[in-house]
Amino acid sequence: MNLMSLVLGTRRRRAAIQPATTREYFFLSEGIGLTRLKSGHFIYVDPLEESVCSHLIAHGQWEPWAREVVLGLIEPGDHVLEIGSHVGYYTLGMAHKVGSQGSVTSFEANPRLAALAKRSVRFNGYADWVDIRQQAVSDQSGQLRFSLSRQFGGGGHIYVGDCALGQDTEVIEVDAVRIDDLDLPDIKLVRIDAEGSESLILRGAEKLLQKPDIVLCIEWDIVQMRSRSNPEEFAGWLLGQGFSFWQITTLGAMEAVAPADLLTLSPCDLVISRSQPAPSIKA
Repeated sequence: MNLMSLVLGTRRRRAAIQPATTREYFFLSEGIGLTRLKSGHFIYVDPLEESVCSHLIAHGQWEPWAREVVLGLIEPGDHVLEIGSHVGYYTLGMAHKVGSQGSVTSFEANPRLAALAKRSVRFNGYADWVDIRQQAVSDQSGQLRFSLSRQFGGGGHIYVGDCALGQDTEVIEVDAVRIDDLDLPDIKLVRIDAEGSESLILRGAEKLLQKPDIVLCIEWDIVQMRSRSNPEEFAGWLLGQGFSFWQITTLGAMEAVAPADLLTLSPCDLVISRSQPAPSIKA
């Protein structure tokens, strides 16, 4: 191959990958970067974290179908509770949607991820109405053990036994709180992504669940939940309170789930409410 062919071939390759190289990413220091999301927000990330941050850096988004539904379930002025904020991807979108007349109270037990989320909230100007708390949430308050991994930060969870997330898995002690013990505003929506601890979290929120119009958006993974609780009892407990279930599809739609199908669902995100929410899509 002559030099001209090599140059032309290089130009063709560059043109082919150009759309994928226009992501805005800034290396700040060892283990900390800043990237712009498709929403326009800037978010601090750990470039060594592969479960979520790598997608934010490469694509500027994560699970866009679920984000669209979640944001469609809230309005300006609403108050939102989030358990499992990671680096704050959903947090930023919800903060923008509810605005300064609303609020977002967000929990993240992983200290590294919580610190990044706090920085992103400040950078985007939402600090006045967003509270990031570096705590776990469960059915009991106090100290508990929490498993985490820097490489797979999205898999952090309340410790239930020796189950490695990656080669860098470690177990730390963190503060835990019960939702019903908190002094919260009039919560409209609760978003939970807690790697199987959803049942424990909601068992500690019985008073909040009595609110007739409360809406839940939770990760639903029967295998993960079974390591911490009885999914059959959990589903029956929610059904007994008059809740219905909708699965968020990858098309950004909500499909009703029959009670008999709850225990056979593949891992997904569910919207849980006593009446069918009418999300304002394209939030």
